[in-house]
Amino acid sequence: MLEHPAGSPSLGTNIEPTRFVERKAIVAAVIGTTLEWYDLFAYLYFSVTISKLFFPHADPLISLLATVGTFGGSYLVKPLGAMVLSSYADRVSAKSALTLTVTLMGLGTAMIAFTPTYSSIGVAATVVMVAARLIQGFSSGGEYGSGITFIVQRAPAAERGFFASFQIAAQGLTSVFAGLTGVVISVALTTEQISNWGWRVPFVLGLVIIPVAVYIRRNISEVHSTTIAPRHPTPVREALSRYPLLCLLSIGTFILVSVSSYALAFYLPTYAVRTLGLAPTSAFAATILTGSVQAVFSPIFGRLSDKVGRLQVMRTAAIMMAVIVIPAFQFVVSNPSVASLLMSQVVLGLAMTAYQAPMPALLCDLFPPAIRTVGVSIAHDFTAATFGGFTPLLITYMIAATGSKVVPGFYVGGAAVISAVCITLITRYARTLA
Repeated sequence: MLEHPAGSPSLGTNIEPTRFVERKAIVAAVIGTTLEWYDLFAYLYFSVTISKLFFPHADPLISLLATVGTFGGSYLVKPLGAMVLSSYADRVSAKSALTLTVTLMGLGTAMIAFTPTYSSIGVAATVVMVAARLIQGFSSGGEYGSGITFIVQRAPAAERGFFASFQIAAQGLTSVFAGLTGVVISVALTTEQISNWGWRVPFVLGLVIIPVAVYIRRNISEVHSTTIAPRHPTPVREALSRYPLLCLLSIGTFILVSVSSYALAFYLPTYAVRTLGLAPTSAFAATILTGSVQAVFSPIFGRLSDKVGRLQVMRTAAIMMAVIVIPAFQFVVSNPSVASLLMSQVVLGLAMTAYQAPMPALLCDLFPPAIRTVGVSIAHDFTAATFGGFTPLLITYMIAATGSKVVPGFYVGGAAVISAVCITLITRYARTLA
């Protein structure tokens, strides 16, 4: 059933939309994802600066751990946001849920952009920064599932992998934009200027997208419920009680998505500067390259998943990642240079994109329409809370504890093995449903 998902009966019956409606739905869905990921990139890109300004400590490592720990802590509320907002999307309106999530994201971004530092208002600065990240974590909990189902409901049956993959492509474009912003700031401003006000610039720029995102999402047409399936009064309970094994396997399948995103993209600038001793501009260049690979190749792998099956593409990518990621990090650690970093990022970026691009459509294939947003959100946000958000904290700690700079490779490699096993189990599980 899942190897040729275009004909999957679980997806319901669509009224074939026009290309204009399809494109508008993609823009409406990915614009919030763009803001979410942009803020994450900006926070981690300037985590060293933020740690000094909002989490000051005599030991710079403890200060940095507090900063990335706050980043990870915000992910603890993602499951709560997922249950509240995705349930609202399934019960009432995906469009309204998407509008609410992007509004909350904007609030959190504004708090980060304009809050005075610890030297000005003391511990209140730390509290506001933590609160801002918690608000963003809650809102992002409803973003992924709502956005994916919003696209899939409007996509042609034979092209769901292709259309849904634009969510992943948007993440790549976001990393490119955020990386370019980081390069410009690092080159144009002095260290003192960055510390005084320059680090705020990316967050202020992120606020510009808020009114545009709200306008687009409020004015996109809603898919009528009878086009999809009857609404379920308690979609969260239905998903967890009726499909517990499917929820667990989906989480396991998503582990590689979360870990690879945070280890190979979000955390890369901090790792390159602090661990490898490279210049910030070099780290940003690697991130831009990774994002470019993701943006260009996501639709290609999404289209491929429509042709040969999502599970086949993802299984191959997971095995490839498990095999190459540790040697790739060993190569960079042995040859710490811009060239080695860029080469490894191209190879790892391709494997990461091949696995991630079919994932949104796969999750929609798995869950019935009435609980699809909740099902997708469970896979995404529970995994992000347990494996993704704390990846920077765990890697920072494990490198300090073990002295090994190859720790990220082992971490991603372990995730690849787990997800590859879950992909195999989902294949067998799907056959029992067919």
